[in-house]
Amino acid sequence: MTVPDSSRTATLTPPRTDPGLAHEAPPVAGPDASPGLAGQALAALSWLAGAALVVLVARLLRGPSEALYLALTARTADLPGSGLVAEGGVLVLLGLCAAVAWRSRRGGPAAVATTLAAGAGAVVAYAASEAVKSLVRQPRGCWELVEVAHCPVVGDWSFPSNHTAIAAALATAVVLAGAPAVRAPGAVPARHGYRAPWHAVLTWVVLPVVLAVAVAAARVVEGVHFPHDVVAGAAVGVAVVVATVTLLAGPATTAVTAACRVDGVRRVLLAAS
Repeated sequence: MTVPDSSRTATLTPPRTDPGLAHEAPPVAGPDASPGLAGQALAALSWLAGAALVVLVARLLRGPSEALYLALTARTADLPGSGLVAEGGVLVLLGLCAAVAWRSRRGGPAAVATTLAAGAGAVVAYAASEAVKSLVRQPRGCWELVEVAHCPVVGDWSFPSNHTAIAAALATAVVLAGAPAVRAPGAVPARHGYRAPWHAVLTWVVLPVVLAVAVAAARVVEGVHFPHDVVAGAAVGVAVVVATVTLLAGPATTAVTAACRVDGVRRVLLAAS
């Protein structure tokens, strides 16, 4: 009579999965799970270079943008609720980011690290937008061309739109960290979403994108920004967050994994299994 090979039997036992993460494929481990550091740096630089190009082109198109601005504000400058849409949209996006951060605690160190990197990217995107604004010092249309309610004070420059940059950055962070069918660039191990329920796609992809577009449109409708301001702000917000996640998700995963060896830190960063 032969004795069964226990190691062989163990390989036939199906792995345990977290029901809350059933829509995600198993993590990929090993040295080939993510691109090399040089590839990640090149990808990040490509995103930043693309954003810089969009910002430059948007600035060069100021003339047509001003004409479109005048045509729009002639009809929409007194439209009620546009300011509320802009401010409320940013607040809802912040709430989605908080929900993603809480949800990522069930996804392990890689999910937590991606969320942290995306949040850091949103902060960097705001700083970058503010730096460009201070450098270009473009007057707002409501200072010189039309009179609208709630026009920002002189010295609060127009290009690019900070509201749009923040909204686009937060929406990108939600998509990268929360969408079940998105592979976060640079994540270690890689997160591959192979199927996603429709409600997850609506919540973590469609909703944040719609909110970011609504914020950008509201700033133009309100008369406080030119169309080229919001295009530049969106480019900065998206590109900076993607570049930050691409560069930092891998190192952040290593750092979170090491930190979670401490029981108190693990209880904060990860949900109890």
